[in-house]
Amino acid sequence: MSRTALIRSVVAAIPLVLFMPWGGRAQAPESPPPRTLVVATKVAPPFAMKGENGAWTGISIELWRHIAAKRHWQTTFREYDTVPAMLDATASGQADAAVSAITVTGERERQVDFSQPFFSTGLGIAVPQQRELEWMPIVRGFISMRFVQVLGILVGTAMIVGSLIWLLERRHTEQYRNGSRGLGTGLWWAASAMMYAAPQDKAPATLWGRVVATLWMVASVILIASFTAGITAQLTTKNLTGRVRSEFDLIQVRTGTVANTSALSYLASQRVDPKAFVTAADGLQALAGGRLDAFVYDKPLLEYAVKQQDVQGVMVLPVVFDRQNYAIAVAPRSDLRTEIDLAMVDDLRTDWWREVLTRYLGPQ
Repeated sequence: MSRTALIRSVVAAIPLVLFMPWGGRAQAPESPPPRTLVVATKVAPPFAMKGENGAWTGISIELWRHIAAKRHWQTTFREYDTVPAMLDATASGQADAAVSAITVTGERERQVDFSQPFFSTGLGIAVPQQRELEWMPIVRGFISMRFVQVLGILVGTAMIVGSLIWLLERRHTEQYRNGSRGLGTGLWWAASAMMYAAPQDKAPATLWGRVVATLWMVASVILIASFTAGITAQLTTKNLTGRVRSEFDLIQVRTGTVANTSALSYLASQRVDPKAFVTAADGLQALAGGRLDAFVYDKPLLEYAVKQQDVQGVMVLPVVFDRQNYAIAVAPRSDLRTEIDLAMVDDLRTDWWREVLTRYLGPQ
């Protein structure tokens, strides 16, 4: 074969070599089919809400959809009635993850794994809104131990001053000479001076007696003014804000919460015996109807329920206690936890996430 023919043969064979399927190396790899995950959820506005058409929305739902879109997952939502039921399904493999307003607790950590928290909150208290003064709180205020203690201090101080005036005046002033009767006169004058009605004919006559009397009259003005202002402020504030002003008052009043929640567990640990309701709406209606004195639930859920249902005569106190975090639950040792955490690392710092929170909860 001539040299020219050899070159032509080699050139003709090059396309065949380039496009020959060498064990499939030239074929583009097929993309794996989308992974379909079953996600347990429950109604917990505004974190998980089910529309009339069965579509799910809410803060937690939008976060999950965002994560699923980044990981190319398809989602099938499965509804449960309670958080424990969701966690049981996730732990047993019936669901791949659980998404709603799920509080991370030590007991739940032993059952499932949690992603990093995506929302920090705590428990809140809803109470009846007081619009008018009521007499019973005022009466209870006057028979309280604190009132008795303050009154005892005032009376005791007046008795000391009256006795001192008697000791200074008993040898020099006629009305103080008689032993027990003179002492009674001194006590009467001191008590009358405290009430701005001291009798002039019983006034001390000696220099030191008048000095003590003058100091006592000035001091009594300050004491009575402070006593009156303190009692008035205490009674008025307590009456206007109701019997509950913080979590420490819950043990003394009729308290309610939602059944099978971390709020119920917390109240039980604080020796509060709450009445359990199926939903927050039921508890708020009981509160508005006067069957409860306080209703405890996750604060954002509580505020959203009061606002959306327009419950009349109910307000949420500006207190937060038993701080807690919401997270996504997955089965123990599931590979989903790492993937979810990696997807959430940047999402929770973006304007998108702030816009989601503002849209459901208002300005943060």
